[in-house]
Amino acid sequence: TIKSTQILQAMERQYIDLGEQAIILIDGPLIFFNLTANIFYACCLIFPPCNTQRLKQPLKMLLGLLVSCSIMYSVSLALLLCVLEEETSFEMFIVPLVIVRFYVTNSMTCSVWLNFYYYIQIVPAQRALLIWVKTNIKSVTYVILLFNGTFILFCSAVFTADELFQRSGLTNTSNTLTGNQIDGLYFTSRICFFSINVYIFLCLCILTVSSFSTAHYLHRHIKRVAQRGSFFSTPRIQSQQRVTVTGISQGVLYFLYASFYFFDSFTYMFSMDFYFSAWFTFTFTSLYTLGTTVNLAIGQVIFRQRAADAWKALKALCGIGMVTPSPDASQLTSGEIANTVPVDVQMSV
Repeated sequence: TIKSTQILQAMERQYIDLGEQAIILIDGPLIFFNLTANIFYACCLIFPPCNTQRLKQPLKMLLGLLVSCSIMYSVSLALLLCVLEEETSFEMFIVPLVIVRFYVTNSMTCSVWLNFYYYIQIVPAQRALLIWVKTNIKSVTYVILLFNGTFILFCSAVFTADELFQRSGLTNTSNTLTGNQIDGLYFTSRICFFSINVYIFLCLCILTVSSFSTAHYLHRHIKRVAQRGSFFSTPRIQSQQRVTVTGISQGVLYFLYASFYFFDSFTYMFSMDFYFSAWFTFTFTSLYTLGTTVNLAIGQVIFRQRAADAWKALKALCGIGMVTPSPDASQLTSGEIANTVPVDVQMSV
């Protein structure tokens, strides 16, 4: 059985947990759907449809990181569930736990920078800083992603070391580490804790500003075009509208999950009364990942086009909508064949 609640209980505090059956019934389908959908997205990025425009950098890297983080999160969470069925030691739990949280945080921040990238591409830059960012968007994105991954990885490593030392009950007399070293690790862990929460909050602000700025610009642009009596339902405008809508919905998802993330982190770290169990947190995280996965399907034409192609191929394989030839067709004369009207069947999606 799952022993996570016993492992996480550091002090005599009340914890909020889900039962084992609820975990399997809720997280199981979420893990399966998220993993399947994001593997499909990864295949779309590796083998893009021939009839769609190829993605350029840094958009392809942003999508690739977001998809890979969702895949690794789902795989790590499934492995963590399997590990806790057999092992009850804290050391076997904390490392997979930190890996899961590492990919979750990366997924959150990558979605922010993806939305910021669309903001830079859609909204005309007027300030000098934004003009410079738009001109050097590829280099800026690479630097941001490098900092993002390095910072989160460092914080995750510090959290892991601090938790291992705290739970192992290390003392100054029984270990080679001095008290100053242990205190320094504890202090570094607290700095990383506040730093990563501040970083997530700044990402929330960037996501909010970029999403609503893009929506405001498109609203004014479409209104001006409509007043001139011009035709504005072009594929480009429709694509920008779709990206903007999914960006706003992603912002709402991010706000809801970030609010829970802050509450969960601070109650676990400072509350003397209660805290949420890891699996309770993972359930909310899986729901957030599900929302991100659905948003990618709506906002990215490469995923929709490949899904449509796969659906058409599946229908053709099953023979749905296909015309069955007459058993006497081979016996028709050449004149009858010439007078036969061909039937074209279109399989709509």
